[in-house]
Formats: sequence, structure tokens, C-alpha cells
Amino acid sequence: MPTFNVLIATVGRPTLQRMLDSLSPQLSESDCLTLVFDGNATIPEFNLKDFKCKVQQYCEPVALGFWGHGIRNKYAPLLEKRDFVMHADDDDYYYPSVFPELRTSCSDTNTLYIAKLRTPYGSILPDCSFIEVNHIGTPCGIIPYELNKKGTWLPRYGGDGLFYQQIAALGNPIVHLSTLIYHVR
Repeated sequence: MPTFNVLIATVGRPTLQRMLDSLSPQLSESDCLTLVFDGNATIPEFNLKDFKCKVQQYCEPVALGFWGHGIRNKYAPLLEKRDFVMHADDDDYYYPSVFPELRTSCSDTNTLYIAKLRTPYGSILPDCSFIEVNHIGTPCGIIPYELNKKGTWLPRYGGDGLFYQQIAALGNPIVHLSTLIYHVR
């Protein structure tokens, strides 16, 4: 079964607890959750007691900003190794039971898997079977660990799509899943 390290870049807003509550019943003992608090000198308190997996927390006292893209770049080589890396935001949530489904669907640890998200307006992304800026979101990728270190999250709107284009161009197989895994608030 594949393992996941979910990286959440956060400023510590209260909505992070909703994201954590969506993850805690789904991550297994073999997974890892990495929280990086952007622009914080101390780690705010959140309820992490229900997690079975390892939870790593870091403070980034100088805000790297840009929707967490600076954190994703800085921490990519520092993440504890798991088969796949996934990226999340602190004000959204994962749908129930998606990780058991991903453990079945994402069997090749060299393949970039692209899942779907629902936007605040009800649209589903990606809405195409290729990777294009503004048609893919940060949390869509189920990214092989080493591949996650080979792209750059650019400090602008659409920087996530450009990251996915960069790593897609490296030639790993890409599988577009029909699974809706994530809700953007």
C-alpha cells in the first residue's frame, strides 16, 4: 500500500482544524502530516490527538507567502520520505474516505496521479485530461516523492499549474483519476 506525506502551508488560521479533522481518520500509521506555520514565531495549538501517523510541525518566522508556494519549495527536500507527497491549504478539506481509495488507485510510485477538486463555485478541476495553468489546483497532485523535489512553485497566481507542468515535462507517467478528493473553501 502506498504511503503519503501531506504538506500543509498555513498561517495558523482557525480553519486549519477543519482540514486536520478531515485528515485524521484517513491517514494511517505509515503516513506523515507536515505542518509549516508561515510567518509564525511559535506553533499555534490545534487538536492533533486523533492522528495515528507522524505529525511534524515547523515554524517559518519570516513569511514566505504566495499561497504557501515558498514553503512548498523550501520544504520539498526536507520532507520525511513517503511514496507520495500531497499539498493542502489550511482553509479547505479532504472528502471522507478518499485516502483508502487513493491507496488502491495510486499503486505505481513513479506515476504522477492527478485527482479532482471542487472549487468554491462548484466547478470541478482539472476539467481536462492534460495539465494546464488555471485548470489544476495545488491539491490535485499525488506526486512521487522524488518528483516533488524537481519542480518550482512560482510566487504568483497560477504558480501551482506551472509546477505541475514542469514535473509533467520530466517524462514520468501521468494518470488522471476521476476521484473527487478535495473541497476548496
